[in-house]
Amino acid sequence: MNLPGVAIVGMGGYAAHHRSAVAGAVEGGRAEHIAQVAPPSDHEPFTDELQALRDAGTAIYDSLRELLAARRTELDLVCVPTGIPLHRPMTVTILEAGCNVLVEKPAAGCIQDVDAMIRARDAAGRQAMVGFQHIYRPATHQLKAELLSGRFGRVRRLRGFGCWPRPAAYYERNAWAGELAAGDTWVLDGPHNNALAHSVNFMCFVAGSTAEASAQPVSIRAELYRAKPIRTADTVAMLARTAEGVEIFFAASHSVEKIRVPGFAVDTDTAVLDVGFDNSVTVRWKEGRPDEELIPATEVQEASSVEGAIARVGGDPSAKVCELEVARAQTLCTCGSFESSPVRELPTDLHLEGPNGAVAIDGMSAAVQAAFAEGRLFSDLGLDWAVPGEEIDLVDYRYFPTFRTL
Repeated sequence: MNLPGVAIVGMGGYAAHHRSAVAGAVEGGRAEHIAQVAPPSDHEPFTDELQALRDAGTAIYDSLRELLAARRTELDLVCVPTGIPLHRPMTVTILEAGCNVLVEKPAAGCIQDVDAMIRARDAAGRQAMVGFQHIYRPATHQLKAELLSGRFGRVRRLRGFGCWPRPAAYYERNAWAGELAAGDTWVLDGPHNNALAHSVNFMCFVAGSTAEASAQPVSIRAELYRAKPIRTADTVAMLARTAEGVEIFFAASHSVEKIRVPGFAVDTDTAVLDVGFDNSVTVRWKEGRPDEELIPATEVQEASSVEGAIARVGGDPSAKVCELEVARAQTLCTCGSFESSPVRELPTDLHLEGPNGAVAIDGMSAAVQAAFAEGRLFSDLGLDWAVPGEEIDLVDYRYFPTFRTL
């Protein structure tokens, strides 16, 4: 039996994780690393890594174009751990070449790009998957099955938060970090569309009314702020309402004084389920019953998006992957948030130095956690610097920007 043939595009950044995952699959006899794209600018910085790949029999190409021209008929999966501006063009190019693709999160920077990727996938009759890690974990599907069973009554709301400081170097690592767009391509960089896009995608998926689908946002109200010298937001609070009648709330900032591991809560008729970023789950019953450890942290199985995609293209239909339609809900929330609110400057008199020299806002960690605890936007909490955003209708929303000129 032939092993799935895999290629990876790019060497820097998150591509190292993809190479590690593919190396594990190769060692375990589950895949073959046929080819690697390393643009000329990566040749010198990654000399040793490239030589090791050559020694292992992996062919090296300077561009995706050259790779597909030479090896497309041998490839079962092309991994695209590249920057957001390249997600749509590379995914479409790979699908048009007749190959399956795994693209890193988020699926793309705007909703029309995701929809173009879906059309290209359908036209090619191939598979296109997104690297949202939580969807590949069995614990996510276990939690969703418990909620769909009705054991906890109706799901009313999902809440998420993140206090993840980011220093200046985070925004200097590439040309699109901290940007709204790169040339003519929307990026909409921000906590909810980059570092913590996983969180929004996870909540949308868990709120879905069927085992494999995400909830469909129908409206959103958001607030976007920045303390750092960037064009986009480093702080966000948003409240989306879905067609399923479930609210999705998220508050996060890269300008916090204290690090707090992201987390979630699921508000149901009978309980609040506290969900860790590691997918552990504790149930707090409302009627006074003892707390229940639904999914202990020790029982959570780590899962790789690369391994999941390899399993799927290798013929395992039960392998859990994140489809473009699942990832689309997160992109819809992102677009809606930037329609709802301009990116507002946070007061400079609140600036202080946070972890690793990052610009932080005095009191921001507490503000994020208070918003999460109550499921209310910063302006609803009455914070002096907070300004409410507009309510944006997301029904049949298919083009960004529709309402607001950025």
